[in-house]
Amino acid sequence: MIKKVASFLSTSFAVVCIASPISVNASNADFTYEEVTPVQEYAIERGIYTDRFLFYNGPSHPIHNEGSSGDDMFYVDYLTNASNIQVAYMPWTYYYSNIDSGRCLGMSLTSILAHNGVFSPSDIQEDKKRLIDVELLEDDLLHGSNDPVMRKIITYQMRQDRPDFWLYMHQHFSEYDESETVDNLLETAQKAHDEGKYFLIILDDGDSQFSHAVTALGLVDGEWEYEGEKYDKCIPIYDTNLLHRCEDGETISYGCADDCSLFVNSETKKMYLPMYFEDDDVGEDFKILSLDDEDFMNYRGAINPSESYNTDVEGISSVTIKNYKKEYNLSVTREDGTVFDGISDCKRIFANKGKEYVFKGKDFKVQNTANSETFGVNFMDINHAVHTDFQGAVNNIFYNSDEFNFDVSAPTEYDISLIFEEGSYKFSPHYKLDFSGNTDIDFKAIQTERGVILSSSDGLECQIKINDIIRDENGLVSVVYKSSDDNPYIMSANPEEKVQDEAISTLNDVLLTFDENGNLDYYIGENYNTKVQKGDVNCDGFINAVDATQILIAYSKNSTGSTSYVGKTLGDYNGDGLVDAVDATQVLIKYAELSTK
Repeated sequence: MIKKVASFLSTSFAVVCIASPISVNASNADFTYEEVTPVQEYAIERGIYTDRFLFYNGPSHPIHNEGSSGDDMFYVDYLTNASNIQVAYMPWTYYYSNIDSGRCLGMSLTSILAHNGVFSPSDIQEDKKRLIDVELLEDDLLHGSNDPVMRKIITYQMRQDRPDFWLYMHQHFSEYDESETVDNLLETAQKAHDEGKYFLIILDDGDSQFSHAVTALGLVDGEWEYEGEKYDKCIPIYDTNLLHRCEDGETISYGCADDCSLFVNSETKKMYLPMYFEDDDVGEDFKILSLDDEDFMNYRGAINPSESYNTDVEGISSVTIKNYKKEYNLSVTREDGTVFDGISDCKRIFANKGKEYVFKGKDFKVQNTANSETFGVNFMDINHAVHTDFQGAVNNIFYNSDEFNFDVSAPTEYDISLIFEEGSYKFSPHYKLDFSGNTDIDFKAIQTERGVILSSSDGLECQIKINDIIRDENGLVSVVYKSSDDNPYIMSANPEEKVQDEAISTLNDVLLTFDENGNLDYYIGENYNTKVQKGDVNCDGFINAVDATQILIAYSKNSTGSTSYVGKTLGDYNGDGLVDAVDATQVLIKYAELSTK
């Protein structure tokens, strides 16, 4: 076994073990090894002495500091650059906590893209010609939320949370076996070697909750042996966790060493990474992902962002069964029509967070086989996300490329959120729709190209919320600040939203959609071609005394704070912004006029 020659500070990609902060001195940029191995010699030839950062991965985060405010600029940057799905997953702890665990992905992506010529070090920090010359503020290891360099790095760290990257990464870990992974790794490494480029490797071990991003430099042939296993390929790695401590106490980035490189037996497909394997940081379920699509890495990035990429993320879905202690089935249909068991054929991701499955398929069906009193499924693809919660017996939830169908048996309370990722709207100019209510028999919500069909066998009562994220002319989320209820001096940053409350009580199935101005419309009848007129609050195609009665009932409920299922779109007949007795009277007048014709 090769003896270790460096001391390590270990942090992770998603879960962190951060050592006490150590000041980094960039003056040792020209540190040289006492003995240069073939791997290190290769790394030097590939520019490791110039194309890496000298600060390490894993500064403490102000969100953990006692008395810190919630308006940390990292978090504000996260919000302003977040996609619809990321914003919808508030509170910030769901996604944003991932960047609190380290900066490894952000540092890896920026070093890869700078080395590969997508942008230059001067784009990260003015007048810097080499990455080793890029510096942080002195206090950045403790705070740094105002450091422009770290804030750029953080925007790339956030790349892991955008749905396309997240889905691609997790589907790769879930579906590909070790042999396929190694073949892809060696092919990517050889291509990088031929083209003189760096590429990305993500290390993952689900058992120990270890996940980490590193910069891969190419491919070296040779002979190595670790723990009795021979290896003939080596991918030299620049690991932001790896530091060298000098005798005078200064600490610098060590660049590349054999211990942090990845070794492969091209025949047996076995992989070995000494830095983590020897310390038992990862186990037998160790997986990697290798990626060299620069446009994918820099999609909507902070510097010279790309607007498209070649990585295939179409058809990837994530399904999380929320009450995972209950019994359920998950079946998935591929593009060729074959059906497989999503539970047995998909490896779960992050076992401690519930039953989460990531797969590539045309459609899927989740069936509740226990008829439990509570049931919920979260779903996400690159176009939208759906969150469901039901109090009752749920038959099934299924999805295909044309519709998302919730089929719920009675009695049940339902709460459904439908979130549209920006750039993938089909019928709605609004980013999020919420449906909630009760049903004595069943409830269906079917997403189609034209809108969402709301359906029940014996009438339907449904409250609807329509949400919009406020964005500026550049597409960035507008952020507002709120004082804490406990301490008015502590501010929390939140996305600015516009929320419209609606409701409907209908005897018929109804299509919910929007006009060219974004205003809510309902359609009924054959092929849903008949627009429901204002005043027809029960959507039966007629304006009559029954509608007036429902408006009066709704007015009474609104006055006492009870739940009403008559919304302004149909119930506010006179357009004064209220649903009240005046509207009921005018509906009766309209009914009288229609009766005399």
